[in-house]
Amino acid sequence: MSGAAGGVAIRVAVQCAGRLRRECLAACVDAMADLTVVGRVAEAAGVLPLCELQRPDVLLTDAGATPGRNVGMYRLLRDRLPTVRVVVIYERLTAEELAELREAGVAAAVPHAHGLNSVLSVLRRQVAHPPPAAGSASALTDRQREILLLLASGHSAAEIADLLDISAATVESHKQRVYRKLHVTRAAEAVVRAASLGIVDGRRGPNGFDPQRLAVAEPGRLPVTLVVGDPGPVTDRVQATLIANRLPVVREPGPPPVSPMHWPRWHRGSILRVLVNPTARHWNAVAPTGHAPVVVYDATGPDPDLALQQGAAAVLHANDIAHQLVPVLTLVNRGYAVMPATVAEPLAEAARVRTAEPASRVPTLTPRELDILRCIGRSDTVRQTAAKLGIAVKTVENAQVHLFRKLGVHNRAAALTAAYALGLLHPSDVVVPDVVVAPRAR
Repeated sequence: MSGAAGGVAIRVAVQCAGRLRRECLAACVDAMADLTVVGRVAEAAGVLPLCELQRPDVLLTDAGATPGRNVGMYRLLRDRLPTVRVVVIYERLTAEELAELREAGVAAAVPHAHGLNSVLSVLRRQVAHPPPAAGSASALTDRQREILLLLASGHSAAEIADLLDISAATVESHKQRVYRKLHVTRAAEAVVRAASLGIVDGRRGPNGFDPQRLAVAEPGRLPVTLVVGDPGPVTDRVQATLIANRLPVVREPGPPPVSPMHWPRWHRGSILRVLVNPTARHWNAVAPTGHAPVVVYDATGPDPDLALQQGAAAVLHANDIAHQLVPVLTLVNRGYAVMPATVAEPLAEAARVRTAEPASRVPTLTPRELDILRCIGRSDTVRQTAAKLGIAVKTVENAQVHLFRKLGVHNRAAALTAAYALGLLHPSDVVVPDVVVAPRAR
């Protein structure tokens, strides 16, 4: 596998005015094992802020029929970030426009007629230059990107501290640095800014790993079971049971996440997960794999109801490992969810409500819910929203609960992330703090 350095995926930023073309282009690039999309913007004005924050290896920009229109932006990017290579794709190009692109520092220009494979080939050839300089004051660090993605997923500072095994004070310190780099003052504004730059889009996990980039499971292949949990007799019993049934097993005690491992990318069968008495850090450690996990618990473990609410496909008491673990994993591998009879009844009503909703991935919002969503995007408080819409605070709170349920989230930051991913919000719907870019003195 080729890459930017030593097999590392080439980091690509995408700019294209048309949303459908932009999302298709980003999806095609991101599907490649040696390429990863770190952000996407619609307008040229968003390119420099995105590149300063994410430091991509390559900017892929779709210039359409007017390849010379953004020459000024290419020059500014060349002067500010000379290590970012620019690849332009276009419909038609004159000799004069080609000369302008070369003078502006564009590394390659590819016509639409050459197709996707040519674009990918050109992107892969842009890695001979030195990697971007580390430690820039304006770029997000890996830890800051991680915290930004967790904020966009709706996690509180305390939850982030628990997931990353750092102190709450350290999380707050990183948050403030993220806010300064994004030119915002609070979490909701940071999510809006990051979503407008394509840094968060609701599809990646907290560690930035895209589950769709795992290898596709082939029929007839044995699944591999990933066992995640602290060392102890219950974890040992789970592993011994799988081995006794001649099933492949991988043991992972917890963080760091499994995404850096090579085997999830190359394994050709399903990947199952067993979490033993999981804490928040164990849930975070296994985000990339395909199926929802099976949670095994004993007297010291989590409540079964809570495990199901957190996304478990099945819960199993430690006393039942020997006789029920393999059948439960077999059902989960076939797409079933398994739960104890004692918790099934309370979930029946919730299941009925879910099945009554439209099957479409994009939920249908009422005009009131859309108004409230836009107010959330403008960082309005509940009271400010009530005043703007001329309704009671209680009415806003009730409508917000219905909105969160439809989006499958629990707070305002996560609602913004989901809304951007589903196309319910667009950067033009919200007020994003202006970022003034002053020309650098030569």
